[in-house]
Order: sequence, then structure tokens, then C-alpha cells
Amino acid sequence: MSPRRDDVEEAVWRYAAGAFPMDDEDAREIPWFVAPRRAIFELDETSRAALRRKVRRDVRACEDHALRVDIAYERVLELCAQPPSGDGAWITPRLAALYRRLHAAGVSHSFELWTPDGVLAAGILGVVIGRAALLESMRRTRPAAGNALLVRTLDHLVDIGIELCDIQLPTPHTERLGCVIVDQEEYEARLARALGR
Repeated sequence: MSPRRDDVEEAVWRYAAGAFPMDDEDAREIPWFVAPRRAIFELDETSRAALRRKVRRDVRACEDHALRVDIAYERVLELCAQPPSGDGAWITPRLAALYRRLHAAGVSHSFELWTPDGVLAAGILGVVIGRAALLESMRRTRPAAGNALLVRTLDHLVDIGIELCDIQLPTPHTERLGCVIVDQEEYEARLARALGR
């Protein structure tokens, strides 16, 4: 009988298998899901240029903001835990605890946009495995900052050699920004290439 994986190893294994967590506090353990259709942002220069054009006003408004990684991971996690409606919890306490352990293991990261006077304007919480970035959640505290952060984050991901940027499920906003929907078979093939399999 093989030894049981700890929760960090289990999470990395599940992400690498194409699943993602969505907690239900009534469940004994954090549930993991495989969606028949996945949303991704293409990382080629043409796609990123199209995104920059769509949000050019936001990008211009935040030109003097700085992109940082993992400077305020806990703060970004707290921001992302609250759903846009402000009602309930988007990231439950036990899921937040898992993300903290993934961060300690060097797997989960925060991508942050900071104003010149040191205010966190927006943050993205994500998981990076191999050459795959699995972006979990984003919140902003300043107008325009969310779209500007997305643009800067995608450019940063390309700079560090990421090949796949997964956002799990589409929203009306990410569809307007140009996310692409792929079926699970194509997603798994892209994920396997990004993981070097």
C-alpha cells in the first residue's frame, strides 16, 4: 500500500491532473472538479496585444504602478477570499489554509499591482506548476487596476517561461477580455505539454 500524500502533494497532483478546488463547507474534504470546458488566456504576442488594446485606458491609468510578486501574499489571499458581492466567502478558511501551505511550498503566488505611494491596487492569486499558471482569483481595490494587473501578469508569465494560463471557468468579464474556451481534452493536452509530459 502506497503512503498517503500530504495535502500539498495531493493538491499539486490534482492540479497537474486538470482539476481545481471549489470548497463546500458541508463536504468533509475540499472538493475538486474537472470541468468539461476550461477558460484560458492565450499567451502569444498577438493575443496579449489584443487584450492591451481592449483595456488601454486602464493600462494607461496604471502606467506608474509596479508589478510585484509575493510581496503581500496574505493580503491578496484575504482580498480574494471575499466574493465580489461581499456576501459569504469565496475562499473558505480551510481552502485559504491550503493556499498558505502551497505558498510556503513555493507553488502558490500572488501577483500584485502597487501604486507609487505603496497602496495595493489589485492582486491575483495563482498556482504555478512547471510551465502552467493556474490563476484562481483576482480582486482590485482601485478602479482600472484589475485589468491593468491582468495585462502585466500575462506579460510576466511569458517572461518567466509560462506556456499555459488557465482561469478555470469563464465569466462575462473575462469573455469580454478575450479568454478562450477549450474542451477538457484540449485543455489536458495543453497542460501535459506545459508540465513536460
